[in-house]
Parts: sequence; structure tokens; C-alpha cells
Amino acid sequence: MATSVLLASAGCSLGGDDEAKPASGPTAEIAATVDRFERAVATRDYDTICNQLFTPRARQRAGGAECARQLGSAAEGVKRPRIAIEAIAVKGNSAVVSVRTTASGQASVKDKLQLRRQDGRWLVEALG
Repeated sequence: MATSVLLASAGCSLGGDDEAKPASGPTAEIAATVDRFERAVATRDYDTICNQLFTPRARQRAGGAECARQLGSAAEGVKRPRIAIEAIAVKGNSAVVSVRTTASGQASVKDKLQLRRQDGRWLVEALG
């Protein structure tokens, strides 16, 4: 979590014949959740991460009532975090998002985010 993330714009297309089609449906919704997550990490908005982007289970694992404080401590010193989506695999109400995270002065790291659809929204279930 202490590394950063740049989210590639899922759904951006310049129209070339061989380009991937813009994301739609669950894939676009998942990419939007990862984008919100990336922006919240970059702006150090740990309350949003804990209360709007994490599932209750993820929030509990991240410290429960102390989630935002614990995330802030874990991310201390991280500058310009970014998340780039490399792939999204959806299976029912679960998804695995392969990402590459980066931060200023740190090597990039390949990682996976697990998301779960709850109450009509895609939420982060697990990091790594």
C-alpha cells in the first residue's frame, strides 16, 4: 500500500483499428474504482479509502476504526504514488486487477488488487 499508482485511462481510445476497445460494463466500473483508489492514495485521503473504497472486511484487516490512521502511517514518506492497470479479470462478483505501482524514488512493483461487488458497487477487498 505504501507504493504508488498511476491509473491508465481505461476507456480512452484514439480510434486505431488494432487498438483495444474502450472498457465498458463491469470492467469500466472496476477501472473507475481503481482510479478513485489511486486518487485517494495520491491525496492521502485515507478516510475515503477506508469508508468508501474498502469492503468492511478489508477495512477491518486495515485496522478497523484505526484504518485511516494506520494507512497514513504505512504511506508516510511515499511521494507521488501511482497505479497503472495492466489487466482486469472479472468472475461474477469478484475481480482481480493486475497493476503496476510506482512512487517517486522507488522501483515499480507488479501487484494485484482483489475487488468485490457489494450493494451495486465494486470495492477493494484485498491488496497484494
